[in-house]
Amino acid sequence: MKSSLDKAVTVDSSPLSDIVEATARRRKEDLGFVSLTEAGGFDYPTFFTASFDYFATGEGHTVGIVMGYAPSAEQLNELVVEHFGSYYASGAEVWPQLQLPPDAGSMVPDAIRAVISDPSQVFGHFYFASTYHLNQS
Repeated sequence: MKSSLDKAVTVDSSPLSDIVEATARRRKEDLGFVSLTEAGGFDYPTFFTASFDYFATGEGHTVGIVMGYAPSAEQLNELVVEHFGSYYASGAEVWPQLQLPPDAGSMVPDAIRAVISDPSQVFGHFYFASTYHLNQS
């Protein structure tokens, strides 16, 4: 009788970081967002949506969203950094249109949802920002 231990089993393995990066890349492609540093590739002027979702043990959970109209990449960057601060802005997800971010949609009031569904009602400047923080320490 032959033991099952005699058969060699090969398993493809990848470092965990490769799996995490591939998952993040796939999510990015599916949702269509870029990082703040990549927002220079948008066609300007543009409406935009930026959000972040940050959790750290001892610091709590912070979620932020900013939407607006930007005539240039520099202006978009200034608006996001002004509202989020440079630390949170560095991890922000940015879209080249108005939309409900997957993790921050509940923070958007009905009046802003109406603008998202029909941006043509905006004449001139548009800006919306909201931040939520829960200290869990």
